[in-house]
Amino acid sequence: MKRICFLGLVVFLTICLSTPLFAIEPFSDDFERADGADVGNGWIEGEDDGISISIAGGEVLIAGTQDVDWERNGIDRDVNDISSISFDFLIDVFNAHLRIDDTNAGGYIDAYCGPGGPFSVANSVDGGWPGWAAIDDSQSIADDWNTLRIEKMGANGYQIVLNGVPIGDVLENAGIVNINSILLAPDSAIDAVGSMRIDNVIIDDGAAAVEPSDKLSITWGKIKS
Repeated sequence: MKRICFLGLVVFLTICLSTPLFAIEPFSDDFERADGADVGNGWIEGEDDGISISIAGGEVLIAGTQDVDWERNGIDRDVNDISSISFDFLIDVFNAHLRIDDTNAGGYIDAYCGPGGPFSVANSVDGGWPGWAAIDDSQSIADDWNTLRIEKMGANGYQIVLNGVPIGDVLENAGIVNINSILLAPDSAIDAVGSMRIDNVIIDDGAAAVEPSDKLSITWGKIKS
């Protein structure tokens, strides 16, 4: 009887340790917390004197006057070998950027659009500036929420998805072996006054972005109406 119980325990532990529920748990943040100057939940805020970053109405609000041409003022965080990152954004004057980096291998992908505009992407394998490449048929929705996603496809491929629809070709980037940094941020020309709102961040396979005590209490973000 003891042997049967022991074998049963071994089988139970083997299943628990191998199940995707614990090994591949998405990290999400719907920012449903009290209004305040700190975003919290492990996010790193990068802002200059003209831009403020805060929690407002259950969203991240980045707003103010751009002090430096095209400087990024947003939120970022360290991650570990993730397969995708998505978030909702609403912009008025500023551009919206989503950037993924492998700070060890040196590669990055940066996708951006202006208000209601099409997307462009910078795809660098070595950290150098490759220039912007326009993405055909990638018009965002003006004066409304959009959902942007970058997902890994195979060993070195990355697909940009806008509002549930893949846009552009799969981007090949051998300089991104392990996505270990993400940035969500606006930018603009100097003296522009505008804002960007961020909500419903979802990071797949982002175990390193989640505190162990939070792994069973993660909830999916709310759907924007």
